[in-house]
Amino acid sequence: MAGEKERCRRKVMDAQRLAALLQRGVGRMLVIDSRTFSEYNASHVLSSVNICCSKLVKRRLQQDKVSITELLQPNGKAKVNLCRKQEVVVYDQSTKDASLLSKDSFVSILLGKLEGSFHQVSLLTGLFLPHDVTSLGACP
Repeated sequence: MAGEKERCRRKVMDAQRLAALLQRGVGRMLVIDSRTFSEYNASHVLSSVNICCSKLVKRRLQQDKVSITELLQPNGKAKVNLCRKQEVVVYDQSTKDASLLSKDSFVSILLGKLEGSFHQVSLLTGLFLPHDVTSLGACP
C-alpha cells in the first residue's frame, strides 16, 4: 500500500512543459536519459545525461554500491554541475503513467535515489519518440 501511494505522488512532466523549460534556458535543470546507451546514441534530448538501465546498475543502486554522482560522472571527464536545488527530469523509452511503474523497476529505483539527492525530481511521461526530438531540442 505504501509503495502505491509513493508512486502516485511522483512528480511528472510532459514533453511540452520540458520543451518550454529547455527553451527558456532553465540553468539548473538536469535531464537524465535512462534508456540504453544505443538508444541514447540514436536520439536524445540535447544536453541530457545517459544513465544506462542495466541489471548491474540497478542492483548496485539497490545495494547503495554506487552514488548518483558516480552514475552521472562515470569517467570524471564529463562534469555535470550537481547541486541540491537543481531540478531533475528523468525519461525512458516507454513510461506513459508514473503510477504504473513497478516498485522494483529501474526507473522507479533511479527516481527514489535522485529524490534523496535533489530538490525536485520529475518523470517525463509519455513516450520518447522521434517526433519528440524536434520539440525537445534533441540530438538525432
